[in-house]
Amino acid sequence: MKNIAVVFGGYSSEHGVSVKSGEFIYENLKDNPDWNIYEICISKKEKTVKFDERIFDLDFQNFTFEIDGIIIKPDAVFNIIHGDPGENGVLAEVLEINHIPQTGCNNYVSQLTFNKKKFIEFVDSLDIPCAKQILLKKKETINIAKILETIQIPCIVKPNHGGSSIGVSKVNYIDELEGKIKIAFNEDNQVLIETFLEGQEVSVGVIDRDGERIILPITEIKSENELFDYNAKYLGESQEITPGNISKESIELIHKYVTKIYDNLELNGITRSEFIIVDKIPHILETNTIPGFTKQSIVPQQIEVQGLFVKEVLNNQIKSIL
Repeated sequence: MKNIAVVFGGYSSEHGVSVKSGEFIYENLKDNPDWNIYEICISKKEKTVKFDERIFDLDFQNFTFEIDGIIIKPDAVFNIIHGDPGENGVLAEVLEINHIPQTGCNNYVSQLTFNKKKFIEFVDSLDIPCAKQILLKKKETINIAKILETIQIPCIVKPNHGGSSIGVSKVNYIDELEGKIKIAFNEDNQVLIETFLEGQEVSVGVIDRDGERIILPITEIKSENELFDYNAKYLGESQEITPGNISKESIELIHKYVTKIYDNLELNGITRSEFIIVDKIPHILETNTIPGFTKQSIVPQQIEVQGLFVKEVLNNQIKSIL
């Protein structure tokens, strides 16, 4: 029997979302007769392992746990922590040191994609259209006049590291800017101010199936709010249409850009990239290396529209790394 750990939770504001994703993954893996499936929940207070309705402590640095006098090290990890430490490379580094394969990206790639500014600089170097950005650091004085030399109003303010649209705001008036920056600083020590792109918002998942890269059907997002924010993502305040009403030219460009990113960066597991299409030209916003994965999440919807079974895809993710 192989020992498989589903790892969820984390230290960020996305903890609750990750727990729901972890529960969904566990439900889809638990019936595999060849595997013992352990649920590992990581939080600021504790790191615990749940197995057979019993709770055990996790030794995070060695990534082992003891059950009935036996030290167990997982044969593979399904990493579904959104944010710190699962998506920023911290968990990846621990697993790499302990020679435990995981479904997510390696330490280097995780650090790059989690830093929105560095990732956009990377995709810009590949000639992939993106929004203009500037980076603010927490201890710096906020100079509104200097910001406005580069970025026009309306603009987007968001944490440089983070997800689930927590701390993200649209700024429609100059006198809102400083307050929105402070909101973003509640989530991160670095904040991005980004040109607002008016257009069609879409999301595209990518999975690996039996060694083949599959770009999934693209979802068109119609938010009831100004942005595809937390409420739109998780509280039903949006329409997610898969496949979306997207022009053939835009679809071809999205496939071209996603392929170029994958060919130049060692992305693994399941990813989801966000684009805004402006005059049929997709502009990339970000790539999530550990996207939300509940029954209502975008990627599971796309997998089903592709004609695949979510359970099979998830089991295949583990099989591919064993």
